[in-house]
Amino acid sequence: DIFDVKDIDPEGKKFDRVSRLHCESESFKMDLILDVNIQIYPVDLGDKFRLVIASTLYEDGTLDDGEYNPTDDRPSR
Repeated sequence: DIFDVKDIDPEGKKFDRVSRLHCESESFKMDLILDVNIQIYPVDLGDKFRLVIASTLYEDGTLDDGEYNPTDDRPSR
């Protein structure tokens, strides 16, 4: 779904690099509160972003074991 950033740090900033985003879904009646490292992913009020939740990143649907494997050469999305 696509979310609109409606407010940033409404209760004040608690960490230097992290902001709390209060967002609203474009498609559903759903709100989202998301903590984001703003040095890695800078976000401004009014920005939009797409949030996708997936059970795997592998094209064939194979689940991973949750650990990074540098020798894994399977295609991913």
